[in-house]
Amino acid sequence: MSVYQEISSHFSGDSECVLFWDDRPLDSGPAGECLVVVPLSGAVQRMILNDAAKYESVILYAAYIRGNASRTACEDMLRANAAPTVMDTWAVMHRNHRNASIALNMEELERKLRVAEAYRYVKGAAILKIGETEPWVVSNAAQPSVYESRLGVRIVPVAQDEVVRRYKNATDEDGKKYLDWFCSHSSKVMEPTQEDIRNASRMAFALVSLMEDYNASGAAIACFNLLQTGTNMCLGVSYINDCTDRFISCECDMDSAVTMLMMKKLSRYKLWMANPGLQPDKTVNFSHCTAPICIMNEALNTTLRNHHESGIGVSLQVDIPAGVRVTACRLSDECRSITVQNGVTIDGPYESACRTQAHVRLDNFDYYLKTAMGCHQVFAFEDISAEMRELAEMLGLKAV
Repeated sequence: MSVYQEISSHFSGDSECVLFWDDRPLDSGPAGECLVVVPLSGAVQRMILNDAAKYESVILYAAYIRGNASRTACEDMLRANAAPTVMDTWAVMHRNHRNASIALNMEELERKLRVAEAYRYVKGAAILKIGETEPWVVSNAAQPSVYESRLGVRIVPVAQDEVVRRYKNATDEDGKKYLDWFCSHSSKVMEPTQEDIRNASRMAFALVSLMEDYNASGAAIACFNLLQTGTNMCLGVSYINDCTDRFISCECDMDSAVTMLMMKKLSRYKLWMANPGLQPDKTVNFSHCTAPICIMNEALNTTLRNHHESGIGVSLQVDIPAGVRVTACRLSDECRSITVQNGVTIDGPYESACRTQAHVRLDNFDYYLKTAMGCHQVFAFEDISAEMRELAEMLGLKAV
């Protein structure tokens, strides 16, 4: 019992710990829940396998390994034959259970639990499709139903007119929260007027309120048609990706939206979607007119600019620092494959492109070109490549 108490103390939050010492079966957990199995002794293999079959994902944790528990607890587990139990169980489990994994230390276990949480987040999530995918985004799945049939992600169509209606009905008071946020977190204003900022803030209110009313995990929005309102979506998109637990992709790029869905629970930081601009030294200048200001959970130097392509409204020029390790991903190939690339931000010239820019030296530039599956890349500002590959495997995707 003392070993169980010590091991269970390693788990916190919403985790429920149960000690089993006989053949009493474990009830199946809620849909998507992950079962962590910690063998403390021998002769429990069949019970573990039977219980594991009731869960969508299961992690076998070798707590007996030195360093995972106190010396006394490890010795007690070894004496009780926990070591052969782990391997005997794993030998069968990894063949018969699609989402089974093994963790040899607490760091591995915590990473695999994050992946399991991301898997649960993806399965059954709803993403709004606001308008139609922009015609130049040519790499998306042919039909939105593909995302549900392959990943269980429900796509909910929403007319752009609903955003326009909310914008036209919004008052300056409605937009004040967003105006105050962006003005207080920006060091300079270049092209936009105060009226431009007020209008863009009202549009941000329209987009945020729509997301809240639908209670979706995220959205993809066709933003260019909305320029006819006289303003743009960049503040609203940036605010959602920066200050809420939801996400949104530009240009109604559904592949990017689902990529954001996959990455959302795996990164400690904010996600950024960007266009690539190839450089002569085999680096890439990624750019977009939307960006979280607090990408790495602290405000970066930001200038309010107008929208690059149209010259209207308000967009963000966020100064992303050099020397940051990044992970760039994109789902595509009719929802069958996902690219997972690593790199580091470097100094580079500011170009005539979208406002926020980050020069990136990818670990393997040639491989990036060879495996590219679309223009937009979704960035996490840390290395989550191992987690993304594990999540891709759980979802039945090929990681390249």
